[in-house]
Amino acid sequence: MLDNPAIIGNGRIDVISANSVLAKPAYLYQIRSDGLKFFDPTNQAVITAFELVDKTLGGQFILAETSYAQLHIFSASLDIPFSASLAYNAEAKEVTLNIVYNDPFGPYSEAVFEGLTLSFLEKKLDTGTIFSATGEVTINFIHQSIPLVADFTPESGLQFHFDKEKNPSKLVFDDIGSLDLESLEIKQLQAGIVSPQLLYTFDEGKGETLYDQSGTGTPINLTIEDLSTVNWLPSGLAVKPTEQSLIASPNIKKGKPNPITELVAACQTTHELTIEAWVKPANTVQDGPARIVTLSRNTGRRNFTLGQGLWDDLPSDIFDVRVRTDTSNLNGEPSTTTSAGTLQAELCQVVFTRHQTGQTKIYVNGLLRAEALVEGDFSNWDTELCRLGLANEITGNRPWSGGYYRVAIFNRALDAPEVATSFAPTITAQGKMTLDENFGVVANETYDTTFDYNLLERTLTSQVNIATEIAPQLSFNTLSLEWNVPPGETTWQLTGTGQVNLTIFDQPFDFVSPAPSK
Repeated sequence: MLDNPAIIGNGRIDVISANSVLAKPAYLYQIRSDGLKFFDPTNQAVITAFELVDKTLGGQFILAETSYAQLHIFSASLDIPFSASLAYNAEAKEVTLNIVYNDPFGPYSEAVFEGLTLSFLEKKLDTGTIFSATGEVTINFIHQSIPLVADFTPESGLQFHFDKEKNPSKLVFDDIGSLDLESLEIKQLQAGIVSPQLLYTFDEGKGETLYDQSGTGTPINLTIEDLSTVNWLPSGLAVKPTEQSLIASPNIKKGKPNPITELVAACQTTHELTIEAWVKPANTVQDGPARIVTLSRNTGRRNFTLGQGLWDDLPSDIFDVRVRTDTSNLNGEPSTTTSAGTLQAELCQVVFTRHQTGQTKIYVNGLLRAEALVEGDFSNWDTELCRLGLANEITGNRPWSGGYYRVAIFNRALDAPEVATSFAPTITAQGKMTLDENFGVVANETYDTTFDYNLLERTLTSQVNIATEIAPQLSFNTLSLEWNVPPGETTWQLTGTGQVNLTIFDQPFDFVSPAPSK
C-alpha cells in the first residue's frame, strides 16, 4: 500500500438486497491509487472491496440505481453523479466498479466531455492485489468528438489519452488550416498533493451525520442539528438554515479533549492552511459574513472562517476569509476578501490558502481572485471552546444557504498548480498543422504544433513552430493563436488574441494582437 495514496474519486453504493445479514443499505467509498476502499457508516470501519463483496454482502447482491461515483479529474461536475455499479467474480477473484455517464458534462455546465465509460478492477493474487482501470471518454475538441482511452497507474493516477492508430483524426481550423492530431492527453497533477486533515464528501444521502473521510487522525464527524433545514441531494447536501440551526463538530465535554485539537495542532506545526469548498450559493445577497466553513466559538472569536458577503451596504456577492494569528485580532481580522461579483449562484470551487510567510490567496474555480498579507503564526489558536461548523456560526445568527458537495481542510498551503488541477484537469495536444492560403509564403506547409486547452479560462491556445526563413536575415519562428466558445455560443471562435515571433537581422521580435476590448 502506498504511504500516501491519492484519492481519485468517491461515491456511494446503495444495496437493495444481499446474501448476508451483515449487509447495510449504503456504503460510502473512495477510489484510491491503492484500490477501492469502502466505509461502513454504522461503525466507521474502512474495508477493502473483497471484504465488502465477499464477507459483508455474501457474494451476491443487487444495487439501486441511486448508486453513483464522482471522479476528481472531473471535479467541476461534482453536482452530476455518474452512475455506478459493482460486480464480483468469485472464481476469478475480481471486483469491478463500473462507472457510466452518457450525457455531455464539463466545467461551467459546458459540453466538454461525454460518453464516459470506466471500469476499475481489483484482482486478488497470491502475492497481493492489483488495481487497474479501463475505459474511455469523448472530448469536444474544435467541433469534433474525439474518443480518449483511459490509463491508470498508482503514481500518475487516472489519465486519458488519444490512440492515433485506433482513431486517426484530421481536424479543420477555419481560416487557419488542418491538423493531423498525434496526441491528446487529459491528466491531473498527482505529485505533491498531500492528504487533507479533514474531508467531507456529502455522500451520506440521509441521516444527521457527515462523516470525515480524510483517514487522517481521529475523525471529526459533523452533526446536522436540525434535519428540517437540510435536503439531501443526489450527490450533495442543500442547506437552508434558521438563525440558530447548525451543522457542527460535537459539543465540548468537560474533562474530555476538544475533537478539533488534532486539526489545530497540525496547522500549528506548519502555520499553513488551505480551505477547499465546492459549494453552490443559493443567492448572491447573503451577508454577515454568512458562514460557509468556520472553526470558531462565536461571532467574535475564531481560528478561521470562510464566508459569503460582508455587512450593511457592503457587497454580498464576495468570498471573505478570516484567519486568526498572533498579530491579528481574535476575530481573524483583517480578512482577505474577493472583489464584488466574484460569487455567483452556481456550483463553484473556492480555495483559500495561507502560507507560513503570511501570504493569503483566494482562488475561485482555479483562478486567483484575491491576495493579502496576514502576518504572524497560529500559536494563539483556540482549542478550548472552538468547534468546526458549516452553514452558520457556532452560536447562530450567521446562516448560509446553498449546496455543499465537498469540503476539505489541509495543514499546508496548496500552490497555484495544485489548486488549478483540483478544479479541472490539464489538457494538451500535439500534431502537424498545415497552414492554408491565408499564410502566404508559409501556406500549404506543415509544422509541429502544440495546444493547451485551458478549462479554467475556457480557452484553447496553439503554438505553430514554423522556423522558416522567409528572406535573407528574416525568419518566421512561431505563430500563436487563441480560440474560445463565447458565452451563449456552441462553436469555437478565434478571440483575436495572437502572437507572431520573427527574427530580423538576428534580433527576435514579437508582434502581439491583444484581446479585443469588451
